[in-house]
Amino acid sequence: MRIPEATPLIARLLGNCKTLAVEERACGLAFRLQGTTDTATPFAITCVLHLPAGESLLTTAEQRVAELLCEGRTLAQIAHLRGVSPNTVKSQVRQVFRKLNVESRVALVRRMCP
Repeated sequence: MRIPEATPLIARLLGNCKTLAVEERACGLAFRLQGTTDTATPFAITCVLHLPAGESLLTTAEQRVAELLCEGRTLAQIAHLRGVSPNTVKSQVRQVFRKLNVESRVALVRRMCP
């Protein structure tokens, strides 16, 4: 299906939707919608609105630290891999948690991994 053909279909589908969930992700905003088609067929759809390129919530360094945390690396391992002090990594972890509004590594993994 091409975009011109899909546009009216999407508008019809989303007209009868209710929002089930909305959450911030590192890449943007994700939301889950539920509704029915014109023929009363139920459906659910998850949409992700990505931030424009270069407008990530995290700096490049913070993004890399977050990825390494998601891999299960320790702060010391991250510091060694990145060639910075453990205190720098601690600071970056605090910033990642603050910017993504999470309080633990588990919450970070849930936020970073769709």
